[in-house]
Amino acid sequence: MNAKRVFTSMFMILMLLLASVSAFAYVSDRMDFGDIDFGGATVTFVMHHDAIAQFEEGGARAGMLEEAKELFNIGDFEKVIVGWGEVGDTALNRFLAGDSTYDLWRVPFAFYWGLASRSAFYPVNEILPDEYFEQLPKITHDRNYELAYKGQMYHFSAGVDDYGHSSYVVFNRDLIEAEGLDDPYELYENGEWTFEKVTEMARKATRDTDGDGVIDQWGLSDNDPKNLVYAYGGAVTRRDENGKVYFSMDEPEAVAGLRQWIDWVKVDQIASGGENEFGAGQIAMAFMPMYAIGNHQDWPFSHGVLPYPQGPYTDEALFLPGAGDSWHIPANAEYALGLVALDNFLFSLDSYYEDLDNYIAGRIADRESYEILYDAVENFWPEDYYMNFVGDRWNGDLPYGKVCGDINGGVSPATATAEVKDAAQAIIDEMFDQ
Repeated sequence: MNAKRVFTSMFMILMLLLASVSAFAYVSDRMDFGDIDFGGATVTFVMHHDAIAQFEEGGARAGMLEEAKELFNIGDFEKVIVGWGEVGDTALNRFLAGDSTYDLWRVPFAFYWGLASRSAFYPVNEILPDEYFEQLPKITHDRNYELAYKGQMYHFSAGVDDYGHSSYVVFNRDLIEAEGLDDPYELYENGEWTFEKVTEMARKATRDTDGDGVIDQWGLSDNDPKNLVYAYGGAVTRRDENGKVYFSMDEPEAVAGLRQWIDWVKVDQIASGGENEFGAGQIAMAFMPMYAIGNHQDWPFSHGVLPYPQGPYTDEALFLPGAGDSWHIPANAEYALGLVALDNFLFSLDSYYEDLDNYIAGRIADRESYEILYDAVENFWPEDYYMNFVGDRWNGDLPYGKVCGDINGGVSPATATAEVKDAAQAIIDEMFDQ
């Protein structure tokens, strides 16, 4: 074989090798991952609803799972779908049993801290550069840093509606007009959308409409007191200048928010019911997450959307972010970088913004609410909003639930928060090893 033929053969072999290598190279809209090859492994999605159906036959983005198999040399995909309340335990049990090495978990926020504190999540900041996180949508980016635990970050995906649990005031425009009340949009534009004004309007709207002596129309719906704490500029927890987390519900802003809640429910008795009563036309202004506004197709009235009112401790009305699901990788993942690449392929930034556009379009009835919801996703005020491990409203065994129960039973907000402060701080200190 002459030298020219040898060179040609070697060149062809080299080209084939390069082609085989580049077949697995992947560049997402956030990062150049280089060569991604799962070696035929099976990837399992753990979820409480089928969030992957959109990529299968008949779904809005059908065919993407098959494309991912070919692109990343994935053998197959499996789904473990359990009830919402079972996801945390299911993920943890798979981790402890060693069954989660090629898992992607879609975890409801209620179980985040329990899994993070058990070191069940993979610290993605160890394999992803800062530039990756900077390219995420703003609410996702901010939430990611708020959910950092002991210096590690576990949240990386744009594959969830992280805006869906954000909370708003949704008002019945027909009822407000019929009662001769001020236009909420005009109040907002004029800087007069305040707790004082909303209370005044709610008092006028609350009444017995059929003369039977029983109130059947209310100015407001009931609400989780925590939302009013944040709307007043308070917080359940804060961080000091050294990064230490401390219980802050005894601060004036938080106490004022709690007092507003109990005044509406117990003193003025102008807040009652929830989404169902609002949909039936019995409530003038309701507090609800963005996902629930999607029910408006069934409402027999027109509606508007605004942020929570402005309180005396803030310079403007604040947008409250809420917290929903998030995708995570288990700490024992054998191929964490590949799982992030797979997530990026399935959940692109373009699809995130497309879904956001559709999500908002399905919840608006006027130009004003369109602008409000888009303004919100760029201006959520998170400050430690995601620290939910001191309890939920309904759990009286933990500090936050005890505060709510005590206030409802007649204890003043200042006294109720003071009484749980030490217990709450102990939980916080243990969580963060402070």
